[in-house]
Amino acid sequence: MNDEDLVKEFRKGNRNAFTELVNRYSRPLTMTILRIVRDAEDAKDISQAVFLKAFEGLSGFMMASSFKTWLYRIAMNSVKDHLRKRKWTVMGPFPEDRPDPAKSPIERMEAASDLKQLRAAVARLPEKQRLTLQLRIYEEMDYREIARVLGGTAGAARANFFQATKTLREHLGRDHESA
Repeated sequence: MNDEDLVKEFRKGNRNAFTELVNRYSRPLTMTILRIVRDAEDAKDISQAVFLKAFEGLSGFMMASSFKTWLYRIAMNSVKDHLRKRKWTVMGPFPEDRPDPAKSPIERMEAASDLKQLRAAVARLPEKQRLTLQLRIYEEMDYREIARVLGGTAGAARANFFQATKTLREHLGRDHESA
């Protein structure tokens, strides 16, 4: 059953349909949130709050966009609210950081240093560019989906992504030159 069918089933009173949607999106949504907030407990809490909001609002969901896009829009708004409340600007470690055992210790140190520089550069991006970059790379969303999630147009999402990558290249180029 696709998402649209599950939404229709839920609206008919089938609570298991919503459970299926939660099972389908819980892990990827929580990972997306975790990449932004950098705290596993906060990510889980936000994810649960997002699904609660989705559950409460699903009867009013107009289906003008996909369920996934609608859900991620709720998530991004919740993340923005969380970050505003916390005034969180420092990015912690990424959850997928794992040393590559095939590399020598020196190669691993260099890779870790490069990742640290990249993450610092990403952290300096304006919020909309940073979120666009994360949704495009980690969630593999197209520009229309990103526009629906963050608000705006596909052209603006494309411009945000382009500017984010340009800025990252500039920051990383500068960082490597000063090293």
